Amino acid sequence: MYISSVGMTKFGIRDESLAELMREAALNAISDLHSDKKRFDCLIVGAMNPSEITEEDNLGAQIADELDLTPIPAFRIENAPATGSTALHQAFFFVSSGIYERVLVVTGEKMSEKSTKELSALISKLMPEEERNLGITMPAMTAMMARCYMHKFGLNIEDLAHVAVKNHYNASLNPNAHFQKKITVEDVLSSSIISDPLRLYDCAPISDGAAALVVTLEKSEVEIAGLGHEADCLYYQHRDGFSSFLASKKAAKKAYSMAKILPKNVDIVETHDAFTILELINTEDLCLFERGKSIEALKAGVTSLNGDLPINPSGGLKAKGHPIGATGLAQICELFWQLRGEAKKRQIEDANVGLAHNIGGFGDNAAVTILKRAD
Repeated sequence: MYISSVGMTKFGIRDESLAELMREAALNAISDLHSDKKRFDCLIVGAMNPSEITEEDNLGAQIADELDLTPIPAFRIENAPATGSTALHQAFFFVSSGIYERVLVVTGEKMSEKSTKELSALISKLMPEEERNLGITMPAMTAMMARCYMHKFGLNIEDLAHVAVKNHYNASLNPNAHFQKKITVEDVLSSSIISDPLRLYDCAPISDGAAALVVTLEKSEVEIAGLGHEADCLYYQHRDGFSSFLASKKAAKKAYSMAKILPKNVDIVETHDAFTILELINTEDLCLFERGKSIEALKAGVTSLNGDLPINPSGGLKAKGHPIGATGLAQICELFWQLRGEAKKRQIEDANVGLAHNIGGFGDNAAVTILKRAD
């Protein structure tokens, strides 16, 4: 199974509607395709919560009409912040089943339609009502996880700040990123506290944007080599531990097995760093570093653009931006460009295997996708 082309919009605060952003991303993905490759058997559209954020629904038919693809089967996929990767996985299943040969996937979110307070209330619905009633929010959940990890492994807030510094530097080289400004450790530590120990620069921004790609049986330069998808207990209090995500570990194990590789074979990673602590925890859950050792790798330059294992060369959710429905597919776009040698100033040398890791909810749902340069 192959990805023949990808496209995305610039992430940030955009004036366009959700449908316009999705149309832009889709046209970017298919503009270079030969005319006979622009006919699709199916359209999959992904967005987390357009009904409440932009008061739109029936997105499958709407985007099919926007792209002049009708009549065509059109589906809408939703899986919280893992919507983008889940939409890709669904396209893979459709094509591998033989039902369709070429599927267009378009995902996006228009988050700036709501205030920060309104969005926080909407996103908190990803958690059980009983936990929400205790005042738990996504930043608060992550802050508790950060404190647990810091206590267990000796991480401090200065260490944590290095994640944001790295990813803002990477984003400064990415023309599609929401933030394109370098920052310092002092900038992070002096930013306002959101939920102790997390500060403003530890958190991904509110972003608008869309991403798109084409999944096909026809051989291309980039192959979908492995998929893994798992869910865990919805209730935080029922989890086995508070310094890792079981769903991520299980999904990664499945993806490695399907791709017939080991973690050491991965050349480049895009992981779900909605908060800085998550980059460290995720890369350990993915078995890329020993438990508690990811910060040492970061500070030693291992995860920088010119390191042995670059992490989030796009800038990650932290600095590239996090339009929720688009995030998972945007990770795949970055890996596609890297594997084809088209990432320009942030290009990783000799990248042959890329891994994307996308979380839905607060670690209760995780998807891992492994791409390879085709032989």
